[in-house]
Amino acid sequence: MAHNTNGGSINAPASGQTNPYSSPLEPSFLNKEPQDEFVKEVADWIAYVSQGRNDIEIEAKFGVVLDKSTGTRVAPRLGVLVETIVDPREATNMRFESKLSARQHEHLNRMLNDQVTRTASSSYPHARMAFRHQQTTDDFFSQDSDSKFRVSRDTKTGQVVECIIKKRLGDLHVISPKREVDWRISVNTEEKVDVRSTEGTRPYYSRRKDRMEYMHQHFRIDLTQVTDQANVQTNELEVEFAYPEEVRRILDLRGKDGPEMWG
Repeated sequence: MAHNTNGGSINAPASGQTNPYSSPLEPSFLNKEPQDEFVKEVADWIAYVSQGRNDIEIEAKFGVVLDKSTGTRVAPRLGVLVETIVDPREATNMRFESKLSARQHEHLNRMLNDQVTRTASSSYPHARMAFRHQQTTDDFFSQDSDSKFRVSRDTKTGQVVECIIKKRLGDLHVISPKREVDWRISVNTEEKVDVRSTEGTRPYYSRRKDRMEYMHQHFRIDLTQVTDQANVQTNELEVEFAYPEEVRRILDLRGKDGPEMWG
């Protein structure tokens, strides 16, 4: 008979129950999944920054977090070994560069296209991945420093695809010292506006986008080649919640009882 630290006794398990392979492993001794501190920190931050708004957009872009002073990547010199969230108050001397190499772009394009083909099979047992190819031209018009007024048109037809004012509410930088890329989570608001409000004004900046858009359940993956006014091309990857209203519904459950309670 085993004894506990308070002087009591604990019945030892029967010898037939000592085989560690006799039953499936449980997530913990409480049979509950331990809370993921990283995920909770991101969720808490999104809830705080979104401020109960309904018009939020949440996206993650991939690239590198750089030191503003030196232009070098921050991750190798911060003294952390694994993927880490940077306190926004400590990120004032950092900037994020949303850029992938041509090799990374090619690898991701091939991998995502292969997944579209694989999931299209009638025998595939999981969620399908949809695909759309878009080519647009973006014109940006003057707005305040925290907002961007953008008109997007189909490059071939000139038809307006989107006309919005996008305002940044906050950024959360994540550095990944063991990987080639870091990432940044951004929370924005998007307000649809009438394109006629740009009549008589000239854009201060334009760019062309060749975008591969992949949809998988609640998420949209955008793999984009961007060409600026100087004809310089960059490669970008972003992941976005496809249904903001569902994000808002989940955020509203914070602190309530139920399977989606965040704690």
